[in-house]
Amino acid sequence: MLRWWRQFGLGRDFPRVWGKPRGEPFQPRALGRALTRAAWADGRPWSNPGPSNQGPAGARRPAPHTGALLATLPEETRRAIALRLQQERSGLRAHDYEWAAGTVLCEMRLGWRPEEVHQLFASALEDLDPIRPAATSWVTAERSLELPLAAYAQLDPAEREPFQPYLRTLLAARLGCRADFATEDGRPTPEQAAFAERLRALVSTPFDPDPLLPWSEATPGDGPAPGDVPTPEGDLFARAARCGLGARLYEEPTLRLLELCASSTELRPSYQWLGRAKELFQLTPDARRPLRLLLAAGRGEPTDCRPAGRSHQGQLGERSGQLLATLAWAAVVTEDTKALQQLSRALDHHGRASLDELRPPASHFVRAGMAALAALAGESGAGQHRRLLASSSPTAARLAREELAAVRDLPAGADLKALRVPVGPYTALFEIGAKGTVELRFRNSGGRLLSGVPSQVRERYPARYAALRARLTELRAQLVTCRGALVERLHADPGTPAARWRAAFLDDPALARLGCALVWRIDGQSGPVLGRPFRRKGAQHWMLRDLAGQVHELTDDTLVRLWAPGPDEAEQAAAWRAALTALGLEQPVPQL
Repeated sequence: MLRWWRQFGLGRDFPRVWGKPRGEPFQPRALGRALTRAAWADGRPWSNPGPSNQGPAGARRPAPHTGALLATLPEETRRAIALRLQQERSGLRAHDYEWAAGTVLCEMRLGWRPEEVHQLFASALEDLDPIRPAATSWVTAERSLELPLAAYAQLDPAEREPFQPYLRTLLAARLGCRADFATEDGRPTPEQAAFAERLRALVSTPFDPDPLLPWSEATPGDGPAPGDVPTPEGDLFARAARCGLGARLYEEPTLRLLELCASSTELRPSYQWLGRAKELFQLTPDARRPLRLLLAAGRGEPTDCRPAGRSHQGQLGERSGQLLATLAWAAVVTEDTKALQQLSRALDHHGRASLDELRPPASHFVRAGMAALAALAGESGAGQHRRLLASSSPTAARLAREELAAVRDLPAGADLKALRVPVGPYTALFEIGAKGTVELRFRNSGGRLLSGVPSQVRERYPARYAALRARLTELRAQLVTCRGALVERLHADPGTPAARWRAAFLDDPALARLGCALVWRIDGQSGPVLGRPFRRKGAQHWMLRDLAGQVHELTDDTLVRLWAPGPDEAEQAAAWRAALTALGLEQPVPQL
């Protein structure tokens, strides 16, 4: 082993690497071998310099022999050595054994020129996506960046701005879901955490997005399964937003959008805020892309991170719920089709994924999102928001109505015609009035009829409550139409086959309240028969029952007419009027 070590330290070209080198040996070759001999001398008090001994701990070792040799060289030669060494530190991976040369070069003033610093960063980030860097192991990543960051620090402040894209990519790689710290619990070491703070300090931003999208590292929890990666804790939206935006998080369009959204925490932002949002998207059209990505993050997208989307599981935090609410209003201001679709999917994810109560942050987002879509769709009650969002684009309004209808759907399996709908500990009731009016009421778990809408229903079940309100609007329109049809039939009814009559006036529970308060006529075998619609308990078949209590069966083709009493039928009309009064029934149209 000692012989191998001596050959490794004294007989190898610079830089020494494991695996295949990415370039030719440093020239002049004699200087390169002198560097390896100096590094061997600096490493003699330490263990065999292998890959496991490279990293921040190794980088702090003193290297007097290498320092003395480099001090005799001109700056241009030192820079050439650093550029050749950086070739073996590409893709955020260090493949070399030259810890000594890297340490000393970082401490020296080398007179770096901007174009040379660009070469260092380009080599360090080679083959990485500049926006969403792929999975990165931080075992040697920090050592691969020591030369570029040291060279950046030696530039004049006026020369540093062009390097911000590199720094944003590095920050996205370090704080992204794909970072691998090679530790048992998935947490970064203290040195790795300090390195992240160092990178963040180098990225200059007019607005700090970190309080809005806080980052929390992975936690061990109960311990990962063998071969598994621990699931990071933290906010569902914050983690997904950082992953989806990547380096875009620190770009100007995203920062301006986040700064605007951070200025409002209300369910319905002010008129002035909506005006500022419209101005932002007019002056900064590029803000539409981060808007779409942020709304997609509302449901945990993207899912291609490591490990397979599990990093984005969890609940919304309070600040994230408020931020998503303002992003929803920003989406309707832009009338951007893709943003509206992402908003609808995020609302659906939180509003219908479970029948359990929504937590307050998710409820705030769902309520705000549906209010925003309702304003764009032109629904009543939107007030000043609708006036500002008055759109010349019918496509956007139509899309808002479609997406709103999808979000408002009642849960799977619910009877869409039912007049009673469970909402958590409450029961929603559609009360049908005799004249075709309809009101939405609620009963508590004890059966008591409440005078208003429980706050828990509004705040914890916003999607269900919105669906009930939409159903209320539909019922009112349906009953108005039905009552108009009954008025026409009262004056002239040619007759309707019983199958169609039942479907039109009785099968729907809301319409049955009107149809059962009227007297209908059929032609029986022994003459005309008058009766009210009647159905035995548990049966589906409707029949007519006359004043004597006799039930008359109806075939599907039996013609049924609304009875319009003539002058010679006054006694029958009075008898039916008395019978309806005894039952407490009021007619929807003046028949008797």
